[in-house]
Amino acid sequence: MINHLRQLSQRDRMALIILGTVVGLTLLYLAIIEPYRNSIATLDRKIATRQAQTLRITELATEYTTLRQKLTEVEKTLAQHRGFSLFSFVEKLVDRIAGRENLVYMRPQPPVELNGVKEETVAIKLEKLRFDQFTTLLYRIETADAPLQVKNLRLKSRFDNATLLDGVLTVAAYGKMP
Repeated sequence: MINHLRQLSQRDRMALIILGTVVGLTLLYLAIIEPYRNSIATLDRKIATRQAQTLRITELATEYTTLRQKLTEVEKTLAQHRGFSLFSFVEKLVDRIAGRENLVYMRPQPPVELNGVKEETVAIKLEKLRFDQFTTLLYRIETADAPLQVKNLRLKSRFDNATLLDGVLTVAAYGKMP
């Protein structure tokens, strides 16, 4: 084989060396460099994915801690108001703000229990109230010491006096199950 190479002309040997170098470099690129670059790109994508997952886990941990603190506060509030009577509270509040003459009815609903929390509701119908009376009533319910919530509210203006409103609302109180 070496004898055959010696018989080649200088130009043919140079072409053969160049061709061998090109083939060698191509093999080097295809066998080593390109797989290495692909591996690096794959690892970079995995790193970015893991960083995003780590960030999401951190966010979830922070959210979990916040929700846990809120749950502790809510449980403490629920425990403090075990003897609270929704019906009498709402009755006194309506009497002070709207007057008994505007109260059409107050109907307690059966209590509902979900995950150890009892929900009591009272449906109330009021007639001939001014807008400011309704807003005061809603504000006092929402800012009460006990855990209360207005679940439903329907207001409509009266046909005989557009400045007065009739309304039906449902107020809910929450407490721990005994």
